[in-house]
Amino acid sequence: MTDITVRRVKFEFPDELDDVFPGVDPVGETYLAAFSMTMPALEPYLIRTCRAVADRITDHELAADVREFIGQEAQHFQNHKRVNDMIMRQLGDATAVRLQRILDELEADYRRYSADRSDRSNIVYAEGFEAMTCAMAMTMFEEAAAGRGGVGRSGTFGPWQQLWSWHAAEEVEHRTVAFGLYEHLGRGYPYRVVGSLRAQLHFQRYIDRLQRVLLESQGHPATRHLPPWLKDSGRRRYLNTFRPGYDPGALQPNDLMSTVLAMFTPGTTG
Repeated sequence: MTDITVRRVKFEFPDELDDVFPGVDPVGETYLAAFSMTMPALEPYLIRTCRAVADRITDHELAADVREFIGQEAQHFQNHKRVNDMIMRQLGDATAVRLQRILDELEADYRRYSADRSDRSNIVYAEGFEAMTCAMAMTMFEEAAAGRGGVGRSGTFGPWQQLWSWHAAEEVEHRTVAFGLYEHLGRGYPYRVVGSLRAQLHFQRYIDRLQRVLLESQGHPATRHLPPWLKDSGRRRYLNTFRPGYDPGALQPNDLMSTVLAMFTPGTTG
């Protein structure tokens, strides 16, 4: 059993956007904001996927990890929803309507997946997403430890940076759960690779649409961009998730991740 802790953290966001869009790195800033906006649709879908198969998990340690995974994901999307609401208010009605239209489509997709797709299909989507976000989070911590940015590049550690540091650290902490669930109930290397790619492309298409609206709202061209973390070591780390011998449990997080997790013990307020 892995050491997964549900940290009930409530971040207090100021009613302004300087923390989210300081203007230092518009592509990175809008990417994270777009990602945040998807969480109230994506993470409940992951929770539904886990709950749908909970009674079929015969490995008691995995079952316990799945319960903790659900607890962490619930905390994530609740905090993201709060900051998303603030961002929407500050961007204005016209931009908020455009963003919400995209988010409603994403929510409808996930509702349809839960209702119509097989458990195996939903499990492999979860694994594809979690493999991608683990690579993303580990890259962000590596960049931050090397002084090259990571979560935000404004030089501050306000509520927005704290939210992402906490979320990213827990993505690494629960990195084995979706993979273990797929190995336990889904199985099949080719299906994992194809299913993961399909999941990631589906998700990233929505990120791209949201990011272009956000870039335009900040006075920048609404052009497509490669995810900021998907460069150099991030690209290598991501591609390694498709290797036959990939094992997220063998990945070694750096010390910064442990430091971040220690900041957010149960009951702590950000």
